Amino acid sequence: MNPKMIEWLYGELPGLVATGVLDEASAAGLRAHYGPLAPRRSGRLAVLIFGILGAVLIGAGVILLLAHNWDDLTRPARAVLSFLPLLLAQGLAFWVLARRPASGAWREGVSAFLFLAIGASISLVAQTYNISGDLPAFLLTWSLLGLPLVYLLDAVVPGLFYLWAITEWTCHVRWTDGYAAGYWLLLAGLVPYAAVLLRAGRYQPRPVVLLWAGCISVAVAAGTTTERVLPGLWIVLYAGLFALMFLAGEFWFGEGEGFWVRPLRHIGAGGVLVLAFLLTFEWPWHEVGWHYHRWALVADKPWRLLPDAVLGGLAPLAAIVLLATTWRRKRPLGLVMGLAPVTAVLGYALASGTHAGMAAGLFDLYLLAAGLWLLATGLRISSRSQTNIGLLAVSALIAARFFDTDLDFLLRGLLFIALGVAFLVTNLILIRRKGAAHV
Repeated sequence: MNPKMIEWLYGELPGLVATGVLDEASAAGLRAHYGPLAPRRSGRLAVLIFGILGAVLIGAGVILLLAHNWDDLTRPARAVLSFLPLLLAQGLAFWVLARRPASGAWREGVSAFLFLAIGASISLVAQTYNISGDLPAFLLTWSLLGLPLVYLLDAVVPGLFYLWAITEWTCHVRWTDGYAAGYWLLLAGLVPYAAVLLRAGRYQPRPVVLLWAGCISVAVAAGTTTERVLPGLWIVLYAGLFALMFLAGEFWFGEGEGFWVRPLRHIGAGGVLVLAFLLTFEWPWHEVGWHYHRWALVADKPWRLLPDAVLGGLAPLAAIVLLATTWRRKRPLGLVMGLAPVTAVLGYALASGTHAGMAAGLFDLYLLAAGLWLLATGLRISSRSQTNIGLLAVSALIAARFFDTDLDFLLRGLLFIALGVAFLVTNLILIRRKGAAHV
């Protein structure tokens, strides 16, 4: 059971015993079954965060000190000073492994300092000896040299830096018309560590933070690693990817409480709703499908199409498989979000047949149904967040369609006033309902 739920149960036990619902033996049996409460870790988390910030600031300060009067130094002096941050960081890392191996704050802080020192040393040496190179090569070298820190020091912060570096690398490669599919091999280097963290405690701060960063990185890379030979394939790809994130979050992280411990669920749901809203317009559906293929881009290297085929087919297929499981488990919210890739495939087929308006209309219906369902169920279970998301989805759809038409400003103004009143009244009802429940 989730620790917060256990804490709530222990708080209810005295009242249940006092009212005679449970006897002392039953209450003691429940406490023995669930065990003692885990100590609160807010203090340790604060020490960890400030330790990381302190290490990053110290590393930045050392680099700035070296930059002072850099141009006045001789080349040998520059070479020695270029390695000074790296040697200092390595010395601290060895000390932590020998004397403070159990301290998460020390491991995370020193690993952050060492990761930054690696990048600083590479750039300073290259500048000293005028070694030519480009930004993608620098990012790739830096990330590969920094990845072992994740495993050697059992630290998440270098993993976050690593995700940033490989995501930045794939974006720069894509902008220069290079082949960025190597991102997925680079990402695989971090998967074993993430699996170990999740197995040890999927709702702990370290795996949750890493999962947030990983979801954002994958969402960016899904678009930058494809060749876009088949126009509009990104629609099916992202619909499948976001639905897959949401469904995976529901199946394997469904017991988490609170916003921050469920990154897959929230990024997936947000991605589905935002994508669905964009696809209610006709412009994404123009020139979509096989009639507009750009085969000449990869005619001499057809193997470059591998990411398009794998991502464009695997993501929606996996989401549809989980959707079938959702149907059997009778989870309505998963069904609503999981229908996004099915709707995208149907819309893509319609747009490929030069029916862009019908494809956009299909997503009008999907977003309207999803918004109304979220609104209705949110009111039923007294969830302000779900109710407001449903209201926002319906309001955004109505506002978008009103701007598409030639209505005068008076009607548009009245519409926005009505939507604002709906938000206020709905939230007031939910607040009063919750207040009455606590009386």
